[in-house]
Order: sequence, then C-alpha cells, then structure tokens
Amino acid sequence: MRYVFILSIILFFSACTKKELGTSNPPSDLSSYPQSFEAYSANYKESNISRTKEFEKSYFKSWHYKKAPYSLQDILWPYRSYTKGEMYGATLKVVDKKWFDAIKKESNFKQFDTLHQYGVTLSFAHLRNFPTDKPLFRDPDIAGEGFPFDYNQDSGVHANEPIYLSHYSLKGDWIYVFSSYASGWLHVRDIDIINNKHKNLWEHSKHIYITSDRVPLYSIDDGKYLQDARVGMLLPLIYEDSSDYYVLIAKDFSQTSISKKSASLDTIHLNRENLNKIGDAMIGQDYGWGGIYEERDCSSMLRDFFTPFGIWLPRNSSQQAKIGEVFSLKEMDSSAKKALIKKRAIPFETLLHKKGHIMLYLGTYNNKIIIFHDTWGIRTLNFGSYGRHIVAKSVISTLYLGKELYDYDYSSNLIDKLDSFNIITKQP
Repeated sequence: MRYVFILSIILFFSACTKKELGTSNPPSDLSSYPQSFEAYSANYKESNISRTKEFEKSYFKSWHYKKAPYSLQDILWPYRSYTKGEMYGATLKVVDKKWFDAIKKESNFKQFDTLHQYGVTLSFAHLRNFPTDKPLFRDPDIAGEGFPFDYNQDSGVHANEPIYLSHYSLKGDWIYVFSSYASGWLHVRDIDIINNKHKNLWEHSKHIYITSDRVPLYSIDDGKYLQDARVGMLLPLIYEDSSDYYVLIAKDFSQTSISKKSASLDTIHLNRENLNKIGDAMIGQDYGWGGIYEERDCSSMLRDFFTPFGIWLPRNSSQQAKIGEVFSLKEMDSSAKKALIKKRAIPFETLLHKKGHIMLYLGTYNNKIIIFHDTWGIRTLNFGSYGRHIVAKSVISTLYLGKELYDYDYSSNLIDKLDSFNIITKQP
C-alpha cells in the first residue's frame, strides 16, 4: 500500500511538471453545454443582414492598389519584433543572430514594391514573416510559446484570393505580397500572375460563397481532385443548373462544380437557419496558430465565419475588436462586465475581446454568458509553474472554461481578462 501511495505522489508531481497537457477528460463545459449552434440561435433576433457589394469591395481591394499599401519600414516589423531576445528554431536551439542577417539579405528589400503586379493564390498558402519554411519559437520551456506557435507564420490564405505583388526574394523562390488583410512571403509556386482581362473577369463576375467546409472540388474535364472549398472562400460563377454551381478556380483556370447545398450565390442572410449551418460546419475543428496546417485560430475562424454573410473582418483579434460599436470593459469587475454584456451585446453580432483572443457572443444559456471561440488551451498553475490544459479546437463554452480542473489558474478567468466587446453590425 505504501508503494502505491509513493507511486501516486511521483505520478502527481510528474504531471505537475508538464507545461502542455491534454487529458482524456475534456473540460466540463464541453459536455454541459451543447456543442451545436441550434441550441443558442433562438437568442438571435433575425435582421437579414447581407452585404455583398460592401464585402466584395474589401475582398478585391488588393487588385486596386497602385502601390504597396504599407511602407518598407512598416513591413520590417518582424525584424524588430523577433530579433529582441532569444528565438528558437526547429531543433529547439537558439537561432544565431547571423541567421536573421542572412534571411534579411535573402529578402531582397532593395527591390521592395518594384513589381506593381497582381496575382491570385493557386492553393491554400502560408503567409510567412520571413522567406523560409523554417519555424521560429519563443522559449519552448514556457507554456504557450513552443510548438505549434511558429512566429514565422503570419496567416493562412485561402486558394483563389487576390493579391498585390511587391518583389521576389534574392533567389526568386519566394514573393512578398499584400492580400486584402495581411502581408508577407508566399512560395512562388503558390501564386500566379493574373492579367487585366482575367482580373476583371474574376472580379466582376457573380460570385458564389462557400457555406460548407472542406468540400473537395474536382475537374470537370478529367475528374481529378483540384482543391478543397472552404468557408471563407468565394469563387466566380460561370453558370448553374438545378443542383450545382459551375465555377472557375485559379489553378490552371480550371472549371469545377459545387453543390448548391454547400454554396450560395451572393452572400447569405444573417438569420437562425444560416447561423446554424455555418456554425455547425466550423464547430470542433482543430486549432491552427496563424492558419498553420490549414487550420484556423481564433481570429481567422471568426473572419471566415462571417464571410458568407458579407461581413468583412480584419485578420487579427486586436483589429477585429475595433470594428463597429465598441464598449470598453476596462476598470470593471466581473459582475459589472457580465451585466453590461447581457444588457448591450447582441447575440451573434458581438465579439468579446481580451489581449490575444477574440470570441463570438452567442447570448445566454441558463443565465450564463455563452461564447464560440477557437482556443489552444486553459492556463494552469502548479506550485508556481504555469502550464496549459490543451483544448486545441473551436468550442462553445462559458467564460469559465476549465474551472473544475484541479490545477485551474483562477487568475486567468476569461471574464476577468475581457477588456472590450464590439457589435460588428453597428456603426460607431
């Protein structure tokens, strides 16, 4: 019996030293609260908002840039941010400062904004802060700073998105681009230069908006797989029949078809039926920092979520928190925050923000504030050592996700960290 007790103590302290920990028992919120939008969409008072023209103006704006929208000094921010302190590479060793000097030379910034050309992505692509696939991490011994938080990953970019081309890397295998919401390096193989004829055809066609996620598309000519259609994408319509839309994709300007059950001609109305459809298509998907591994993080999930409704959101959480009518929660205690959210926030049209994280307000359920968010994990605390209980997916929860965990860090309650909420459908 004594040996069993000693073994239990050893296993307990062994668990306490783990920084990132997933367990077979998920946080109770995920079983206590339905993981389906239908349970909450009754909170929504339908407004039938749809904004096709306004959305497409923002979506195609990179094809109207006459010059780079940001200065060279602006886009050099990764060198200012990631050369301070120690960064770690794929081998988990500290990256030598000479590496940054070499990568800056390879970046060929003397040629910044000399192309003045327009392009389109051929597949889902990874927008990188430096022209390399090699990852950059903060100290891997600190929870939330090692894998998968690759600081070289800026954003995922859907296939068939318009981009403005700045310049090539020195070797020519990377190209610096500006999308409508981000900038960075793409592999040359992931883009194609588009001429004015095709650009105008693409932009001024009618467009279908994808409403189901990860739908495989096949060539009409030979039936070969082309790519997946994802929520957040729109494609130019060629024609339609009773069951399908026939559309164009950038890869070899191929024609493909998609069922009308998985797409909509123009944007869809913001109503309960459509909220259920889009929400349930995205719930439970794996977390992907910066779109890595073709997954979504908190802000890219919400950006894609609202695309079929024609509601334009920026790419990162701090920018999304400034859209629409903003309410500050600073200097308020948790009771005052909850009261103001319940009084003023509009379910499904309101984002809740804390530093580094953004969430969609779904209203209340059993008088609890309910949110939809894509989260990596829950902060834990063991004998002064911080860690994470890994969730790593999009979930519906309260603002006290994980509070029943024995090592839950009560100082990290989402409600205590909230600094604002904003109604994205209202003008400030």
